[in-house]
Order: sequence, then structure tokens, then C-alpha cells
Amino acid sequence: MTTTRAANQHSRGQMRSVVADDHPLYREALRLRLERMWPDSEVTEAGALDELLGFQAALSGAVDLILLDLRMPGLADGAAVRRVVEAFPGSAVVLMSGSASAEDVRQAIQAGARGYLPKTMQPDLFASALAMIVDGGTYLPAEILHPEPLLGDPPMRSTLSPDVIERLTPREKQVLVRLATGAPNKEIGRELGLADVTIKLHVRQILKKIGARNRSEAAVIATKSGLI
Repeated sequence: MTTTRAANQHSRGQMRSVVADDHPLYREALRLRLERMWPDSEVTEAGALDELLGFQAALSGAVDLILLDLRMPGLADGAAVRRVVEAFPGSAVVLMSGSASAEDVRQAIQAGARGYLPKTMQPDLFASALAMIVDGGTYLPAEILHPEPLLGDPPMRSTLSPDVIERLTPREKQVLVRLATGAPNKEIGRELGLADVTIKLHVRQILKKIGARNRSEAAVIATKSGLI
């Protein structure tokens, strides 16, 4: 598939994508987001590298976008990313992760990936970055290009202990995963079939339980703790 074809499909609102991530809740949330961005889209899900590569015969040459979790089982280095790029020629392969080093991303780009999207991106930026990539561009966030923290940045809890994770209810975990995709309360409510006020209560409880000061910090803590 050429870049021109992908760009034309993007402009018509049609898209064929693969979401490859070993967290089912995150795959579901991201699939719903892609379907909302491109209403006529078709999204295939994979939970491991071998499963993704098993789709090669059926999907090769017909996929516009592959969103690939950098920490997914089997995806250990740039060589694994290259296998995906070679298996799906013409597809825009984009790495995602809750945390990644500049070296991880550099290896992925050298292997043929078209960009890296942190799982904590805000929804407008996420959509803009995907549109840029599908239309033939690349995307790398500033924190990868300039990884050193700014002077004066306040310290933040990095990971959650097992007992803190245990205190989260299944519903709170569902909400937390969607926070990590940058989804606003109304969208989370629609996806989970809950009222806006109920989502607000869940978010408040989540922030309190995990010791986060805001939604963005909650998403970062969750991804670094392996919840997403």
C-alpha cells in the first residue's frame, strides 16, 4: 500500500489498522478511539508479536497503520520491529509505550518505524500525530528528543506497589486505562455505559488511591507500573 493510498483513505475517513498490545483493556480502548477517528475503519487486534506476524498472509499489503506496543511479548529490540516492517510492506508502523528510552526509539526508527507515541498523549495531539504519520510523515515527542527533565520539575511517584494496585476495583482499572489514552470523561462514560458524574467519582478515587495529582500523572504512573 502506498502512502498516497493511505492518505486518500484518511481523507475519506476509511482506515485499516492493527492494534498490537498485550493489555486487552488498552487494545479495546485504542480500537474504540481509532473507530471514532475513522468511522469506516476496520481494526484488527493482536496480543503478541507472533500473533501479529501470523496475520501477514491475510493483511499484508492492505494495512494502513500498525500500532505496536514496544513492551509487547516478543518485541525485544529493533530487530523485532524490522520483522514487522518487512512483514507488512507499505504499512505505517508506529511504536507505543508507557515509557521508552531514546535508544529504544532510535533503534525502532532505524528499523523502519514511522514514529513513537507515548501512551499518555493527549487526544488532540494523538490524532494529529497519527494523521501526520498516515499522510507520510513521522512523529517523535519532545521528551524523546530532549529526555532530560526541566529544572524545577516536581518529583513524581514512579510505580505502584502491589497493595496499591489491589485497592483498585476492576471498574477503576477500566477507567484508568482509558485515562492513559487521553480520553475525556464523556468519552469514557460512553464507552463504559456510565454517567459523566460517575466517571468523575471514579477518577477522583483513582487519583486518591494511587497518589497522583492529576490525570496525566495518573496515566504515567499506571503505564510505568505495567497496568497499561
